[in-house]
Amino acid sequence: MANVDRARLAAVNILQQVLPADGNGRSLRDAIARQRATLTPSERGLMMDLCYGVCRHYSLLSGWLEGQMDKPIRSSAWAVQLVLLCGLHELWFSRRPHHAVVNSWPDVCRSIKAQWAAGLTNAVLRKATAVNEVNVRNGLSPAQAYSMPPWLWQALERAWPEQAATIAESLCDTAPLTVRLRPDAAVQLDEALRSAGLTVTPCPFAEFGRNIFPAHNVTELPGFNQGQLSVQDEAAQLPAALFDQPNTQRILDACAAPGGKTGQLAELFPDAELSALDVDGKRLKHVEDTCQRLGIRATLLTGDASEPSQWWDGVQYDAVLMDVPCSATGIIRRQPDLKWHRRESDIAVLCGLQSRMLDAIWPLIKSGGTMVYATCSILPEENAQQISAFLARQPDAQEDTPVLVRSVETDVGCQLLPQPGGHDGFFFARLRKL
Repeated sequence: MANVDRARLAAVNILQQVLPADGNGRSLRDAIARQRATLTPSERGLMMDLCYGVCRHYSLLSGWLEGQMDKPIRSSAWAVQLVLLCGLHELWFSRRPHHAVVNSWPDVCRSIKAQWAAGLTNAVLRKATAVNEVNVRNGLSPAQAYSMPPWLWQALERAWPEQAATIAESLCDTAPLTVRLRPDAAVQLDEALRSAGLTVTPCPFAEFGRNIFPAHNVTELPGFNQGQLSVQDEAAQLPAALFDQPNTQRILDACAAPGGKTGQLAELFPDAELSALDVDGKRLKHVEDTCQRLGIRATLLTGDASEPSQWWDGVQYDAVLMDVPCSATGIIRRQPDLKWHRRESDIAVLCGLQSRMLDAIWPLIKSGGTMVYATCSILPEENAQQISAFLARQPDAQEDTPVLVRSVETDVGCQLLPQPGGHDGFFFARLRKL
């Protein structure tokens, strides 16, 4: 089989796991990790483009396809449906020659023992060459056009009526490669990255954040293996910078995995007594790996942030970073499969967990200490509404988030919305203990 066909076949196999006919899919990242070792670098590039692209534009692609079919493809032939969606994505969202795309996907049908679908695939893709995603989008509902589950589109319209369409469009984009440079190596790294032929653009709001073009295998970037830079979105770099306690403080990074903010705290406060907590021992291993690569020390704790009695040593903290579990609606462009796995009912469950964590961790902070609450969500009930409710419950809590950057006005905290070519959607709030 030709190399490029191996990549296309791998994409179909992965998408069957991520977007199965019954709707109960696995994580795209996990599915790709199992497959990528069998492919060459060029094959991996095409496979990743197809997998991420179909997840990003799933409703748009499906909406047009449904209008071309006399009857839906049966669930037992779901792989053929995914072949067609992959082909449509490649036609409309890549620069590959149309004739090469149209000719390749019937062979994939034969490879998955669906010879009957080869002619259908050829006919559908030939027809698709006469239109493009702009034409198709104009004939669909907003939820389909922006490839969002209806409940999420409705939530955006309620929360941000003026920005909903812009947010939805941004979440269909490809996110930039953003890294955080180690402060003491920033000047040398800027020079090394540019010497490697990369375009390096400073992030406007994160002092040590850099956007790198073109996208690159991060392990091959100068300084990565030496622990001098880490992949971290610009917005995600802002919460840790809100702490202003002395360098010798006792710090807790709650919900720490995979360790990006643990590493950042260690860089900002090298003499602090730093602990990293996560409920999942397997995910905590990622924190350990991050610490080893960066050459930093942190006490790793396995436990539930809402149940401190399981892990707390009884000594209060000067500062706590609470990057809590959330809907992750602000980073959908980085994890586009998430919007098809998340359910509307999940939001109330997550809000309840966030409330319990806030109330459980607050007594662990010294008087005069600081908590920074953060989410990668753009839903107000997880963000400003959550913090307003916490302040009403805790009379010794005072919110004093500095206005560094803000996409929209909120009663408390700082709400960022995803920006084309820029930062992800994020929320953070700084809380002082009186």
